[in-house]
Amino acid sequence: MKFRRHALGCAVASSVMLAALPAFAASAFAPKGQSEDAVAMQINLAHSGSVDFSEGFAAPLTKLWSKDLGGDLSYALVAEGKVFVVANGNDVFALDLVSGSQDWEHLVSDGSLGGAYDDGQLFFVDFDGLMTALKASTGKTKWAAQMPDQYAFSSPPIALKGQVFTGGAGSGGTLYGVDEKTGHVNWTQSVENGDDSSPAYGDKGLYVSYPCQYYKFALNGQPVWHYSGDCEGGGGSTVSYFKNRAYVNDWASGNFVLNAKTGDVVGTYSGGEMPAFFTGSNKHGYGLTLTNNKLYCFDVKSGNVAWSFSGSNLTGLPIVINGQPVIGSSNGPVYMLDGASGAQLWTDNPGGSVSSLAAGEGKLVVVSGSKITVYAPQ
Repeated sequence: MKFRRHALGCAVASSVMLAALPAFAASAFAPKGQSEDAVAMQINLAHSGSVDFSEGFAAPLTKLWSKDLGGDLSYALVAEGKVFVVANGNDVFALDLVSGSQDWEHLVSDGSLGGAYDDGQLFFVDFDGLMTALKASTGKTKWAAQMPDQYAFSSPPIALKGQVFTGGAGSGGTLYGVDEKTGHVNWTQSVENGDDSSPAYGDKGLYVSYPCQYYKFALNGQPVWHYSGDCEGGGGSTVSYFKNRAYVNDWASGNFVLNAKTGDVVGTYSGGEMPAFFTGSNKHGYGLTLTNNKLYCFDVKSGNVAWSFSGSNLTGLPIVINGQPVIGSSNGPVYMLDGASGAQLWTDNPGGSVSSLAAGEGKLVVVSGSKITVYAPQ
C-alpha cells in the first residue's frame, strides 16, 4: 500500500491542451466485456459515459416511447429490461424499457439522489444519509441503513463486488463502503470534504475529488494515494476514469489528469464539465468535453482537437454509444454524431431541456425535466 501526498504546485509532466488536428479514422468501440447495462451516473462505474452494444447501434433512431412522470427526474439506470429513475427526489419508477409501461413504483425518503444497480438490487442515498436497497425486479425494500457521522449527502452511489460506495459531508467528509446484502457499514475513511463526488472505479480502486484534494482508495477502504493541493473546502466533482488515468474537474484549481496508479499529475485538459471517453482509431482513445456551447473531441494522449460540434444550446454531459457521441441541448434537440468526424448522424426533439442521457441494453434514454424518452435503432 502507498499513501502519497502531493502539492498542486509541483511540475506537470505534460500539459494536455486543445489544439487543431484533422479528423481521425473510424473508431473502435468501448472495452470488451463491459456491461451493456447503465448501472451508475454516466452509465458505468468509471463514469466514462460510454457503452458498447454487442448487436450494434446506428442511426437513424426511432422513438419507442415517451412518458411524463410529473416531477424533476434523476439520471436513468437501465438493467433487467427496465429503466429506473427517481422523480422529485423520493419516487422511484421502474418502466419497461421497450414499452414504457410501469412495472412498479416505490417511495423512498425525500432527497434521494440518482441510484446505482448491481446484482439485482438498486441503491439510493438521501440527503440525510439514509441508504435504501430495493429489489430491482419488484421494488421491494431489502434494507435501509443510516450512514454514520455526517449529515449532508450529495454524492450518488456506485455498487460493485458486494459493496455500495458513497460519500458524506458536514463535519469534514467521509467515504463509505457498505455491504450490499445487509446495509452494514464495512468501513469508513476521512476525506476533505465529502461533497458532490460519486466514487469512480478503475484500476482496482475508488476515486473521489474535492477542491484541491484528490484520493484513491482500495475497495477495502485502504488509502492508495492522496493528492493534496493548497486549498480545501466544500463542493467536489465526480472523477472520470479512462485507461489508467483519473480526470478531475476541479472548480477551485482547474482540470487535472492524474496517473491512476501513483496520483501524479500527468496533464491538464480544457472544458467546463466532466469528460466522456471512447476508444478511437488509436490505442490511446478520445475524450469529449463541452465548452462554451461547443462539443470538443480531443486525443487523450496529445490533447489535440480532432473535431468540434456546435449544436443549438448544447448542455449537460455527453455520452458515447458504440463510438458515436450523443449530446443534448437546453431547448430540446438531442444529437448523435459520427465519432470519427463529428458529423451529425441523427437528431430529434423529445421536448424540454435535456438534463441527462443514459444508454443500456441497446437503447438511448433521454431525461428532460419531468419527461423520459427512449430511442432505439430503426
